[in-house]
Amino acid sequence: MRTALFPPRLLRRVSFLLLTLPLGILYFAVLVGGLASVVGGAFFIGIPLFVGLMYLWRRLARLQRRLLRRLLDVDVEDPYRPPVAQTRLGRIRDRATDPATWKDLAYLLLLLPLGLVSSTVVICSSGTALGLLTMAAWGWAVPVDIGFLTVDTVWKGLLVTPLSIVVWMVFLLAVRGLVALHGAVARALLSPSPDPVLAARVAALQDSRARIIAAADAERRRLERDLHDGAQQRLVALSMQLGLAKRRMAKGEDAAALVTAADEELRAAIAELRDLARGIHPAVLTDRGLAPALRDVATRSPVPVEVGALPEERLPGPVEAAAYFTVSEALTNVTRYAQASAARVSVRTRDGLLAIEVADDGVGGAVAGGGSGLRGLADRLGALGGELQVTSPPGAGTCLTATIPLDQPEADPAPPSAPPAEGGLRRRVLQSHAVVYALVMALLVFIWLTTAAGYFWPQWPIAGWGLVLALHAWFARGRPRGMLAPDSQPDR
Repeated sequence: MRTALFPPRLLRRVSFLLLTLPLGILYFAVLVGGLASVVGGAFFIGIPLFVGLMYLWRRLARLQRRLLRRLLDVDVEDPYRPPVAQTRLGRIRDRATDPATWKDLAYLLLLLPLGLVSSTVVICSSGTALGLLTMAAWGWAVPVDIGFLTVDTVWKGLLVTPLSIVVWMVFLLAVRGLVALHGAVARALLSPSPDPVLAARVAALQDSRARIIAAADAERRRLERDLHDGAQQRLVALSMQLGLAKRRMAKGEDAAALVTAADEELRAAIAELRDLARGIHPAVLTDRGLAPALRDVATRSPVPVEVGALPEERLPGPVEAAAYFTVSEALTNVTRYAQASAARVSVRTRDGLLAIEVADDGVGGAVAGGGSGLRGLADRLGALGGELQVTSPPGAGTCLTATIPLDQPEADPAPPSAPPAEGGLRRRVLQSHAVVYALVMALLVFIWLTTAAGYFWPQWPIAGWGLVLALHAWFARGRPRGMLAPDSQPDR
């Protein structure tokens, strides 16, 4: 009962809800006043003031994250991108173009209405519960009308005392709901924003990894089945034939036929083991390179294969293996499904890529994601940063093209010079900035016209903010030049 009426961490949660109103008033006054000063100030005053204000609200947002963690047990990680620029102005630009910076500002400004609602609900509900609980002690002196009863005696006060428990339970439910609301708003505005492109890429990689694992399991089962049904059975038959030959020879009988049969079984077993080993990883690929391995594959294909250009130089091992299995799987599909009379293989290097092309004159109709073989090839190439495309109109043959980067990426702890999608974000932020500038300046001019002021005072915010917008446009290009270029800065 005590735990139900006084849950653990109740005091910390109520303290946070009561703190939101004074903190929200403080944040709103400081930030709105600072932004108004930035808009109304001149260029040389507005820019430094805005930079200082930006760093201030980021620190205030960090303070809020600590309060959320300590009082509400809501753990919100810092969402900020690490600055990648080498210059001081470049680092300021990186912070100004970080979406988390502006989400921090939105949260701090939103804290005022949230705090107003939270404080009002907490104070009113807890005060009502406390008043009902103590009404027997003071209600006789100050009569209170609670709707269905006017409390003016001690006994009437004792009669309404049980209502305090009901109001207190409503208070606890309200606290729980407000805490959930603050947690949801904090996670939405103070936590890292999910990147939809990155999320889609991660999902694709997870699906690809699952398919690769399933394909590896299926390949192991196939190898076990081939060994059990093929080479192992032949070796068992070989052992039995050699045993019979040994007993005949011990009796002085002729065993030449059994020895000849055993020799044939041994050769067949060796051929099957060689085919299995070639399917796992051919020795010719390791010893001599991609070109001889592909010529060997073309020679063993039941469909006549014309071999075009092949790279004679050695390539990185993963690239050679991926190219070999791509051609091998493509020729296997030609043999099984294409009903083709001829095929052509071409592999060449260009622009840092290994380009593979396998074409046939079969019935066509192949789909890149339609079979496990082509999907497995796409997964293998995707793991190396490559791509697979299949062009297969019905009745016009199939052309499989694949590209593999020759320089495989390595882990680099250094961050890239610029995020790949940052240019589009900067342009969108710049467009929003320009729209806001136009609206605010039009409003200031309208105010000047309606007040009939003789002095054109909007010239200062127009000029100051206009220079800020011009500087924003220059930064949005992302090309520091002259004295601001990274290579012109002194080492620090």
